Amino acid sequence: MVNPCIFCSAECCKTYTITTTIFDILRIASKARKNPEDVCFLHEPRLLSYDPDMVLDTSDGYGYYLLGIRSHPCRFLDDNNRCSIHAFAPLSCKRYPYKLDGKLNPRFCPLASQIIFRFSSSDIPHERLVTELEAHKRLVKAWNRKKGTKEECIGFLIEKARARSL
Repeated sequence: MVNPCIFCSAECCKTYTITTTIFDILRIASKARKNPEDVCFLHEPRLLSYDPDMVLDTSDGYGYYLLGIRSHPCRFLDDNNRCSIHAFAPLSCKRYPYKLDGKLNPRFCPLASQIIFRFSSSDIPHERLVTELEAHKRLVKAWNRKKGTKEECIGFLIEKARARSL
């Protein structure tokens, strides 16, 4: 089947802040040979819809954050608006435009892509994303009980995620 994204100008990667799990960040950093701290950042949850169980709370007066890829638009788009890390991209990206419930939400996709998506399926199984999201949420919960600064938060997530295996 034809890749639906060949008709696209990567509006999803340019419009959305790419929210990730710490496991996505470690996978990307390892494959791209970068430090995890250079790949991720904490951004304010100014999204129309987000999972409150993924919100990180800090004690340094800044407030609440989601973990995301450091850049907007996504730093991993190449000159042709293609994902240069698709093989190890965040699971939410690999699953887009399918939502967790399996329903299609191709809001930014061109019509040709939307038609192809209706006859194809996600790159990754639903269960894999759910498993990783649940593990990330457990780490978020552990951080929110502990609390600290933004800098401590990223270090905490990296350390705890490296100690776990999915």
